[in-house]
Amino acid sequence: MAEDAIFPSTIADSIEVWPELLDIAKSDTRPNDVRKQAVFWVAQAAGEVVAGDLEELAVDDETDRDVRESAVFALSQLENEAGVPAMIRIAREHGDGHIRRQAVFWLGQSEDPRALALFEELLTRRP
Repeated sequence: MAEDAIFPSTIADSIEVWPELLDIAKSDTRPNDVRKQAVFWVAQAAGEVVAGDLEELAVDDETDRDVRESAVFALSQLENEAGVPAMIRIAREHGDGHIRRQAVFWLGQSEDPRALALFEELLTRRP
């Protein structure tokens, strides 16, 4: 039921729900499906204001991988490519190859020049 309550809370009139959604997204006591919904909707509601929080979720090895993937996707959906710098850091530095690949995938979808520069760097790097 909690997962079904996330979306309706985002369309409530005259109330700012993203801080509560962010708390839900960060809470390891909530079911992962609820957290993933909260991650998505907090990005929709607050945009680049929460880019740093989404990056923290994406790189937190204590957080379930599905939630971290949702955070990377949410970064990719931020307006004005606001999530690109965080995804570049994740693609370069994150210890989980799966999460790095997610960041690289979404960077490829962005068509952002910074992402293209990263791809060039990665492809020309000598071992």
